[in-house]
Amino acid sequence: MNGNPFIGWHYLWQGFLSLREPGLRRFVALPLLLNIVVMSAASWWGGSKLNGWIESLVAWLPGWLEWLYWLLMPLALLTMLLVMAYFFSTLLVTLGSPLNGLLSEQVERRAGIVLPEEPVLKMIRRTFGRELTKLGYLLPRYLLLLVLSFIPGLNLASPLLWFWFGSWVVALQYIDYSFDNHGRSFAEMRKAMAGDNLTVLSFGAVVAFLMMIPLVNWFVMPAAVIGATRLRLERLGQPGNVGGFGYAEGDTHRQRLADGSTEHSGR
Repeated sequence: MNGNPFIGWHYLWQGFLSLREPGLRRFVALPLLLNIVVMSAASWWGGSKLNGWIESLVAWLPGWLEWLYWLLMPLALLTMLLVMAYFFSTLLVTLGSPLNGLLSEQVERRAGIVLPEEPVLKMIRRTFGRELTKLGYLLPRYLLLLVLSFIPGLNLASPLLWFWFGSWVVALQYIDYSFDNHGRSFAEMRKAMAGDNLTVLSFGAVVAFLMMIPLVNWFVMPAAVIGATRLRLERLGQPGNVGGFGYAEGDTHRQRLADGSTEHSGR
């Protein structure tokens, strides 16, 4: 395992601190609004279904296993919460991908990174296409975890497996925006993440945990986009090369001297 788990938390915290940063506010507003709508609907729907799921679980247990109720119930509830959190997080990130892509680009431009101009419609097609690639990677693995969650014995480990894999997936979803900004492949992004996996997993774990907290989860998506973009810039520049800007075009200080500012024209 490589990296530092405490650094991953730091990047998310920096993302929260930057939500009201001048130059980013207008790019934060729409992802924030989408997050509020989706997560509020998810909390209402999950709350309305939870009692029914608990009753079904109790009815499913045969009489001679009723003594397992107090052991299985906390695990089942935790698994349900994790499944809902990751399902709605994936839905939210997919729907918000164009908005998150714009926010990630703005974070890079404010760091002095030169990005090519791109028509908005082309950017929307590109980001949705990338989300389909990610879904092709995620869905088979989520289905496998779902099946394991119903196998007696193995399901005792399902909350841990959901949290571990979900943390990786959450980090992958947000870090990918910066890689996609530069046209880097999905496989290259996963390889770069593997080179700093402790940092990446800790970032994703904190995001996943905060997604389960009502009200707090409203602000998680834009903060995670900002934090993940900065994490990529500073630690995932090249696959297997931790600690550099890597493929980001140009040197920040040269750009500032040439352009006279740290910001470049937006869309």
